[in-house]
Amino acid sequence: MTTDSLLLAFPNFVESEPIEIEILRELDRALESVSTEPWQNTEETLNEWLSNHEDITDRLREFAPNNKEITKVKAQQPKTGVANVFEELSEAVKQKLIDIEEEIEKKIEKRK
Repeated sequence: MTTDSLLLAFPNFVESEPIEIEILRELDRALESVSTEPWQNTEETLNEWLSNHEDITDRLREFAPNNKEITKVKAQQPKTGVANVFEELSEAVKQKLIDIEEEIEKKIEKRK
């Protein structure tokens, strides 16, 4: 189980904050590379990825304290296991990539 507030907030951050598509793709590749690893490696990889993306980490630090309020409003039980955070984060990244790609396709169609 993780108590790292940044990792716990990361899935909600990805879902609700604007993130460049290339950064999302890079994060998706990092998540795929550890998808079959033990949770300790997953947590280490996520922390390493964040340390290599200071701009995202800074924004996530600002977001994390508000994340507690968001989960209370939604009346959800926070998932604290790294596997749960990893799963939520992976799903959020994939969905955000799909949404961005669909938005790009719509803009291309409008230009035709």
